[in-house]
Amino acid sequence: MTLLAPFSGTPQFWSCNLISLPSLKPWTSRQVIGPADLNGQIYDVHNALYTVANDHDASINKLKGNPVLSLALQNSITLGANSSTMVYWNTSQPLARVGTWATSDNGSFQVPEAGVYKFTMSWGGWSTGGSTAKCRAWVGTRDFNVSGFLYPPTGGDASSNSFTAAMQVPAGGTFAAYVVAWWQGFQSDGGNANERSAWNLTVEKISG
Repeated sequence: MTLLAPFSGTPQFWSCNLISLPSLKPWTSRQVIGPADLNGQIYDVHNALYTVANDHDASINKLKGNPVLSLALQNSITLGANSSTMVYWNTSQPLARVGTWATSDNGSFQVPEAGVYKFTMSWGGWSTGGSTAKCRAWVGTRDFNVSGFLYPPTGGDASSNSFTAAMQVPAGGTFAAYVVAWWQGFQSDGGNANERSAWNLTVEKISG
């Protein structure tokens, strides 16, 4: 069975680097079209598009079934002058949690599995005394830590800081956040309840 091409020109398809389409050949006016032409120009193209869409759909479903291990926490903190503490988080109402992150004290957490984890901590506040405090906060594991310094003002808008790092954590490894204040006391905020919960810690696995 053969067909006559109803038009001349080259079929046009939009593509990007993620989609590899079969090579398209131009059809001339009144060209005799055979089964091989139909397969190459129509079926193979549609099949390629369907395969890509189906693969993407399968990947999305796989991600839904096994989402990225992650934990996002928030809390407030008040610290006296020349003192330090582990940061304790509100684990009863985490901002987000995927996976089981074991903790016995709401401050030190165990990663669900070995891998490379990205840690991002945002923190801020102001001095509770009459002069500027000096504060340092950090997130650490057994083998590595990342930190940032903060010189919060004594009044007005609170000063803030953040830091991010990737760390290799072994199976059963733990991490925790800490803060130390010199010279003056420190509090995360003096505003309403939402503003006082100004400290955030986000942890997500980014590689095996």
